[in-house]
Amino acid sequence: MEEQQEQKGIFEILSPQQTFIVGIVGGVLGLCTIGFFMLLSLMFKGDISISGTDDKSSVTVVTTDSGKPTNIVEGPPTFSACLDSGKYAQTVAQDQQLGGSLGVNGTPSTFINGYNISGALPFVVLKDVIDDLLAGKKVFIDDFALYGMESGTPTKVTMPELPNVAWRGNEQASVSIVEFSDFECPYCNKFEPTIKQVLDTYGDKVRFTYRHFPLSFHPNAEKAAEAYECAKEQGKGFEMHDKLFDLARSSSLGTAGYANAATGLGLN
Repeated sequence: MEEQQEQKGIFEILSPQQTFIVGIVGGVLGLCTIGFFMLLSLMFKGDISISGTDDKSSVTVVTTDSGKPTNIVEGPPTFSACLDSGKYAQTVAQDQQLGGSLGVNGTPSTFINGYNISGALPFVVLKDVIDDLLAGKKVFIDDFALYGMESGTPTKVTMPELPNVAWRGNEQASVSIVEFSDFECPYCNKFEPTIKQVLDTYGDKVRFTYRHFPLSFHPNAEKAAEAYECAKEQGKGFEMHDKLFDLARSSSLGTAGYANAATGLGLN
């Protein structure tokens, strides 16, 4: 009897119920295997894409030639075309040349009615200069010595007419603050609250403009400057200015960050 049982097939040994279950499981596994190989084949051909869009931006997952997915964040079309084309690269370069001609060699470098206040100095130093200017007195800074600098009158330059200037504050104000800066510079980021404090404190008595001086060792600074100009083209330069410094604080400067910022600002 034992020899005869050994010669029986597996389906002869199993009960009808067991045979049915085995058949179902085998069929499902077979279909899964076929589906897996079909999907794998399509992926290697680069034919699979998954996208989701809203009215302003989209995130697309596509496959490269190597079959690896790449995330692409598409910003508003007009802004993206401006940034991708390098439309304002020359504008940024001209700002750098202007800064160099005025003695700028680091960031932030700020000129208050031509008086050069270099470094991420605190509010009290800028206040000394602005108060003297508003009072019609000779500019003299007592507090420089507190920050490793010589007290006295800072260097004054003749500020030329600025091309394509956009002012924050009262455009007719008697005190002009011109900052040469770099969006990726940590000291510039530290200095931004000081500029905001000045604008909040003096209101219509001052005006502020931002000029570009991206440093060569900051890989994102140049394109961030161009993103600012592309937003300024649509009347949202200072809004983008604030967004870019926010991105820098979270180490998020880059194409995706600029696209998301432009979308959030409602740019075209």
